[in-house]
Amino acid sequence: MTNGRLIRAWALLADFTAFSTLLHFSDVHPSITGCLILGAGWVKARLILLDYLELRGVPNWSAGLQTGLAALVALLTVLFLAA
Repeated sequence: MTNGRLIRAWALLADFTAFSTLLHFSDVHPSITGCLILGAGWVKARLILLDYLELRGVPNWSAGLQTGLAALVALLTVLFLAA
């Protein structure tokens, strides 16, 4: 793992955290806000799995975990919108 990739991942994690925080305090409709925050969380989780845990080089594990993560985020989105 190169330091450049870790720094880029860290910067993206910070950006998505700031985006989620700003979105929380915005006047956007709550349904849209919740879906966008869940989407940002999904992107952050992918970054952590692929870059920090270095699963980018292990295709089978990476694909399985990303599929499970996508299913979890989809389930949480459906439950959020149904509430």
